[in-house]
Amino acid sequence: MKQSSWKWIVVLLAGLVLGGAGIASGQDLPVIDGKKVVATVAGEPITLDEFNRDLALAHGASRSEVLRRLINVRLIVQEAKRIGLNELPETIKMIDAFSSVTLREELMERHVKDVKVDEKEVEKVYKESIKEWKISSVLVDKENDAKKMVEEIKGGKSFDELSKQLIAAGKAKKGEQGEWLKIKDINPEIVKVASKMKMGSISPIIPFQSGFVILRLEDVRYSEDPEAMKQAREEALKRKKVQALKDYSSALIKKYATVKQDVLNSLNFESKTPGFEALLKDKRVVAEIKGETPITVGELTQHLRLQLFHGIERAIESKKLNPQKAPALEEMIYKRVFRKEALRLGLEKTEGYRNKVEEYETSVLFGAFINKAIVPDIKLKEEEIKSYYNNHLKEYTMPEMMRIKDLVFAKREDGEACIEKLRKGTEFQWLAANAEGQVDKNAKGVLTFDEKPIMTNDLPEGMRKAIHGARAGDFRLYESPQGYFYVLAIQDVIPSKPQPYEEAKETVARKLFDEKVKKAAEDYADKLRAMSDVKIYLKG
Repeated sequence: MKQSSWKWIVVLLAGLVLGGAGIASGQDLPVIDGKKVVATVAGEPITLDEFNRDLALAHGASRSEVLRRLINVRLIVQEAKRIGLNELPETIKMIDAFSSVTLREELMERHVKDVKVDEKEVEKVYKESIKEWKISSVLVDKENDAKKMVEEIKGGKSFDELSKQLIAAGKAKKGEQGEWLKIKDINPEIVKVASKMKMGSISPIIPFQSGFVILRLEDVRYSEDPEAMKQAREEALKRKKVQALKDYSSALIKKYATVKQDVLNSLNFESKTPGFEALLKDKRVVAEIKGETPITVGELTQHLRLQLFHGIERAIESKKLNPQKAPALEEMIYKRVFRKEALRLGLEKTEGYRNKVEEYETSVLFGAFINKAIVPDIKLKEEEIKSYYNNHLKEYTMPEMMRIKDLVFAKREDGEACIEKLRKGTEFQWLAANAEGQVDKNAKGVLTFDEKPIMTNDLPEGMRKAIHGARAGDFRLYESPQGYFYVLAIQDVIPSKPQPYEEAKETVARKLFDEKVKKAAEDYADKLRAMSDVKIYLKG
């Protein structure tokens, strides 16, 4: 049995699950270090702010349940410290790494908090997002045929006629035929070309693995979209903040760091002499940081090694190491100067930073205690797993699924007429191409099916009722709340069936194991509570 994920247990036990609950008032509560407290555990306070933060995230839990969880976590973390888990090298390393990252993030957030969006950039991003091109294209198999087509078009021949000829000869495949396409739905290589074209013009040949594309840009339009405007504003602000951080990083590097360019230029990580291993011991300074220890060649080499998931030898063979030395050094300098500036500004003393680090330390120590003191004693027998599976079979039953094709009409009579024709043997594809009164598949609120199996439980309630009891080959009519009439052609029905025990076994075992860990942790906390001085001040 694998060990349980302590992070999941921390979330479960501490009650950090999305939801909502009322906020507790601070009336008649004692104050410690300027903060109202709801309880103390061996003299260590649980503040009202901490309690309300967890209460706001507690999913259906009462105030007493949230407080109990907080006390249990505090008791177990205190026990973890008592037995020295906070002094383990891996614990210290994890907390130090988190602290460094969090300190940099605090500085970044402080720097960009007042950045305002550029309205011109918003308009630019918005225009690009709603821009649509009307395109006709053809995919030609051989480059020579594509070149000949382009030359003949320049000579005055019709794009459409030449496309038809090549397709009829089996030398090309039909692409878009005067279709409106949004940029996000078009291949990036085609976007690059089309963005430089004038309306009515023919593109140069665009090579692809499957052939050679030639396209005609017929028209451009912009469809208003309030949601796209909202997203454009968010994207424009994000870009502005990213640029602000780049500029800030450059300024801090210039302020605090000096790169020994001659040393950096001389480094050849791909050469056999002196070799990568020798460079790991190289004490030469490659960058100086004011008031800090310098960055050595050895440290830069080690940093590069940590980035190479597939090994040094492969990176050397593919000539990927040397191009990475400058970016790697810049990353190391960036981390150092951001930390230095954050400390200069005293951000490590802010309440927000301290709270984040304390919360992380709590989760690390709690998890370490669970894994070392609780998990090793948890045992799970095969008969327990089987018994739970048999008693909760509904939880491990695959829902009914169907493969469906659909046509959507604006009027009921058109939908009913379509079903009548289908029942008399008319081909579905023929009706899809020729039936009158169909609604555009791209119209707002229209559902479309691609014949992939879908769970009937995921369909709208009215549609579920319409197809209830249907079998493969049946046709059903469904009216949507939007007033559309769906002709649903049932291609296949995959009935509901229990997941085989061997397939469900791991999921069942994980659930039972986690429940046992949670229960054992709560029992352990109860024992600690009986021996500890716990005072509760919150009423109710």
